[in-house]
Amino acid sequence: MNFDSPRDRTHSPPVLSVVLTAYKAEKSLPKAIDSALAQRTSFPIEIIVSDDCSPDGARAVARAYQQKHPGIVRVIERERNVGMQRNFYETFAMCRGKYIAWLDGDDYWTDPDKLSRQVEALESDPSISICGHYVRWVVPGGPVTRERYPEISPGRYSMSDLLQKNFIPAPSAVFRSGSPRNLPAWYLDVPLADWPVHVLSCLTGDILMLDRVMADYSLNPEGECWGKGEQFWYELDASFYEHVEPLVPTYRRLVRREKARRYEALSFLLRRQGDLRGSRVAAVKAFLAPAGTDNLIPRTKQLFASVVHEALGRIKGSSSVPPRDNERNTASPDVA
Repeated sequence: MNFDSPRDRTHSPPVLSVVLTAYKAEKSLPKAIDSALAQRTSFPIEIIVSDDCSPDGARAVARAYQQKHPGIVRVIERERNVGMQRNFYETFAMCRGKYIAWLDGDDYWTDPDKLSRQVEALESDPSISICGHYVRWVVPGGPVTRERYPEISPGRYSMSDLLQKNFIPAPSAVFRSGSPRNLPAWYLDVPLADWPVHVLSCLTGDILMLDRVMADYSLNPEGECWGKGEQFWYELDASFYEHVEPLVPTYRRLVRREKARRYEALSFLLRRQGDLRGSRVAAVKAFLAPAGTDNLIPRTKQLFASVVHEALGRIKGSSSVPPRDNERNTASPDVA
């Protein structure tokens, strides 16, 4: 197969749309756009740069690329900041390609054959809805913190795997542009732009993880989720599970079990931080989440411990009664 640059095919309808969302990305945006323009493919692509009313010069950068590559780069300029989810949601609706790849303004692709490999995999197997790959974690202007993420084997994965953890790095995903267009209303309320889209994509097929590192994921200190800590991620995951259950009724039991695990981990963490009331509230949610007797003993222990610690705190007139040294959080899931 002969591959060429996307800039050589400016008059053909795109086979793949690159959704490149940006906010305060003046310094990193050129590298992101260049990495998309450098892709060697046998099919036309479009690059839709959607700047979310950045206060810096990101919009001017995008305009310059559009002027230089008018048949490939399209720029969406917002008059006000709409947030990560709406920016992606509305840009997604403008895509013309059969396939969609997502690239954030501070990430970039490192393999010029990335898109061609992924589209080839999707074209060869209609039962695959999402094709991902491994990425590096990098600090802008600093070191590589992880050489290969996620820590899973390459190959095929299902909805049940995805519902346990979002293991598809956003800059690695290429997916079919059908079902994810119908994003639920709650999508705009849960600050997880990629996981719900992956779930919707997976309703019509499986996930294929290619055994290649083809992108750098930037740990940006100015990013929306940078440095938020474990509590933020447990609460975010729990919110996701609260909303996603109606979309996947076949996996109701799994969703509730995973939701309980996040609330158990949150309860333990809050108790360590001295928030005894918050710990008890999370423990109650963990106890009520699973179906039937799933994880009944662990969640009962967690609830009992939270209630007892809160009661002791009130008796002693203290808001903080830390867990015993031999008490550990066995429910804690991985936090990426």
